Amino acid sequence: MKPFVLLAAGLVLVFGIPDVSRIRWPVPIVATPDLPTSVVYVYEKDQSAIPVGVTVGLNRINRERGIVASLYEADTTDGTGDVPEQYREALAAATASGLPALVVLSGTTVLSVTPAPEDAEAIVRAVP
Repeated sequence: MKPFVLLAAGLVLVFGIPDVSRIRWPVPIVATPDLPTSVVYVYEKDQSAIPVGVTVGLNRINRERGIVASLYEADTTDGTGDVPEQYREALAAATASGLPALVVLSGTTVLSVTPAPEDAEAIVRAVP
């Protein structure tokens, strides 16, 4: 330990104290009530297939808008048998409106639910 302290002290004497003001510290993302942070297409695999337009629309939202857009199958659970936390509100809102549904969220707040969108344009239009 003593050699490390001596080395650190010597480096500070030679080079000075490093300037940490230029370091970009990570800033947590805070959800605002009107801006979407995620989009989830909730479906039941036994009822219908996922339309190609839905995957294209979700891909566009991910790439162009920088919003996390994902698919969630209604019967999927985590290792403890529960619905994963990031999908709980989306699943509840989609189930209430009827599956399949596109749910737009701001944090854990549901902004909108679009029942059964079929094409990419309907997906993109649903996100404000």
